Amino acid sequence: MIKPTKLYLIRHAPVKQIKGFFPKHNPDAIIKNNQLKMLATLIPNNCVWYVSPLKRAIQTAEALSKYVKYSKMVRENKLVEQNFGDWSGKKISKVWEILNKSKTKHNFSFISPSESPPNGESFKKQSKRVGIWLENLNVLEGKSIVIISHAGTIRSILLHALKIKHDYAIGIEILHQSLNILEMISKDDDKYKGGRFRLIALNKLV
Repeated sequence: MIKPTKLYLIRHAPVKQIKGFFPKHNPDAIIKNNQLKMLATLIPNNCVWYVSPLKRAIQTAEALSKYVKYSKMVRENKLVEQNFGDWSGKKISKVWEILNKSKTKHNFSFISPSESPPNGESFKKQSKRVGIWLENLNVLEGKSIVIISHAGTIRSILLHALKIKHDYAIGIEILHQSLNILEMISKDDDKYKGGRFRLIALNKLV
């Protein structure tokens, strides 16, 4: 009998946004414990947690851990958000002067998947590193894991799991402190049509 693993994907708590400016690289999270306390009721106890090493993800994980137990917390570099390089913290109007000349504009995303900021990375490159991590994830059959990271990282996981094209995956809205759940079967059990992953929940809020 197949025993799928459940992946609980959580986007970090919101951060302070300065109107008219591109997000900074590593800002602090705005923690509201009541919301995280309710989110904790949807997460199983004693799972391994994989957490992005950026502050907003770590702070979210530490606050969440007051209400739900984990067996181990692993800081995983491959789960960091897309690196926006020299555009981090810059005026949007200045960045747009560059992007407005691009031939690869997108309907729903400020930056197209193939666009790489100076000293940064594209969404395609981010998706590749996240996909490699997901494929190499070693989980006991039937066990659940918790992943606390970023919108771009979760989009990348969904892209890889559900075989979505980059141009469509980058348009998926992932809300702060939302719960997104995938089921994953082992490579040995992947014998028929449908792949290894099944989407159970998207942007679930409490």
